[in-house]
Amino acid sequence: TDNSYQISVLSRLSYKRDNDWITENNEPGCSAIGERHVQGLVNLADNLEEDGGFWLVPGFHKYLPQWTIEHENLLSQYGLCSTFNLFKESVVPELYAVACYISSRAGSVILWDQRTMHGSRANSSLRPRYAQFFKMFPAEHPTMTEKRAENRRNGILARLRAVNINPETDLSFLGRKLFGLEQWSD
Repeated sequence: TDNSYQISVLSRLSYKRDNDWITENNEPGCSAIGERHVQGLVNLADNLEEDGGFWLVPGFHKYLPQWTIEHENLLSQYGLCSTFNLFKESVVPELYAVACYISSRAGSVILWDQRTMHGSRANSSLRPRYAQFFKMFPAEHPTMTEKRAENRRNGILARLRAVNINPETDLSFLGRKLFGLEQWSD
C-alpha cells in the first residue's frame, strides 16, 4: 500500500498551529489506502437537542468518494478551510435533511468513521455545551515518524502548560499514553 501522500502531508506538521491538528484529525489519504480512522467525542455534560451539538449523516462514509466527485464545484465555490469544508444548509439541503442529531448524557461517548459528514449545530439554549473531541489511530502507524512524534509531543505539552496542567502530576499514566506523551510499549 502506497501511503507516500500521507507521509508527505503529515511529516510537515509542526503542531504549533491549530491547522496542524485539523490536518491530522482529517488524516489525508487514509481513505485512498483503505485505512479506517475513528473520531469521537465525550460529552462532559448532558446535551439536549436545543443545546446544539453533534450531528452526522449516517452511512455517508460509503458515498464520500462519489459525492466528492459529483460536488467538486463546491471546492472552488466554497473554498477549502484547511483540510475540511464548511457547507451552508442552502448549498447541500439533501445532506441536512438526512443528518441526525445525537443527544446524549454526560459521560456518553460517540464514535464515527472520520469520512462520515459530521458537524456541530448552533446552541439555541442558555446551557453551555461541554464536550471533548478525540481521534484514534494505530500507535505504530507508518506516518508517525520520530520527528512527527516529537513535534506532536511538544505541541501537546505546550497546550497543556498553557492551561496550567502539569502532565507529570495532573495526568495519570494512561492519560500520558493517550496524549502520546508516553510510549504504548512502556
